[in-house]
Amino acid sequence: MPTSFARHLTSLLLLPAGLLLIAFLVVPLCATVWLSLTPSDIVHFQGHGFGNYSYMLAKPYYLNVTIRTFRLAFETTAAALLIGYPTALALRAVPPRVAGSLSLAMTLPVLSGPLVIVLGWMILLSDGGPVIGPLARLGLIPNIGLLGSETGMAIGIVHFILPFVVLSLAAVLRGIPAPLLEAAGSLGANAWQRFTQVILPLSVQGILSATVIALSLSMSSFIAPHYLGGPSDLTLTTLVAQFVLATYNGQMAAAVSVILLVAMATLILALTIVLSRAVRR
Repeated sequence: MPTSFARHLTSLLLLPAGLLLIAFLVVPLCATVWLSLTPSDIVHFQGHGFGNYSYMLAKPYYLNVTIRTFRLAFETTAAALLIGYPTALALRAVPPRVAGSLSLAMTLPVLSGPLVIVLGWMILLSDGGPVIGPLARLGLIPNIGLLGSETGMAIGIVHFILPFVVLSLAAVLRGIPAPLLEAAGSLGANAWQRFTQVILPLSVQGILSATVIALSLSMSSFIAPHYLGGPSDLTLTTLVAQFVLATYNGQMAAAVSVILLVAMATLILALTIVLSRAVRR
């Protein structure tokens, strides 16, 4: 009887959260899918169907937007991991108080919001900005025009997702027992061998978590592509905004949203399966 009562009490306590999840996630998601299956101003068909999806998949322009979104997500995730892993190792090596202060300093820009980060990069990446402007006037570099380019988008996205990657990796790296490294050193392993044979295998789970978080944030990023990218550098998120705000085509916007959601879910699921098998090995 106590076990049954505890089970019912747990279900009762979870009920408000479940209702909120249904009301604000499941219902809007179902409405978006239903809207994407209705005829739009561009594609006309009877009843409900996949005409909007067929139209998008048949147009090279929309395929290029989808490819750009995936490419940008992979590039920014790889860059964040390459920068974040050594940073997390450095945080592991310093005293906890110093590591906490450095982590706080790193996350402060993110806590202020992605728009603040993007506005800062708009100033820094502009041709007359404090970084490129003086170097261009001295003739050291040409006016490369990073603002309004895919490179500028990538810089803004990496800056935003980097703290999430570092904190995910640092939590796992701090959990590696120091006696393991000392034992490896006593058996004759040098620093590189301790890293490749002890630290790296034990941090694969953290790499998986950081990769999933970075991919999710980069693929769903809107602020950086909108403000740092050019009109020809649309991603799926900015394409949704264009359909909603410029052409008032909610059906096509819903179709793009579903494509983005399905692509993200499939990619993350496949990545999780592959890396999980690598962890078990």
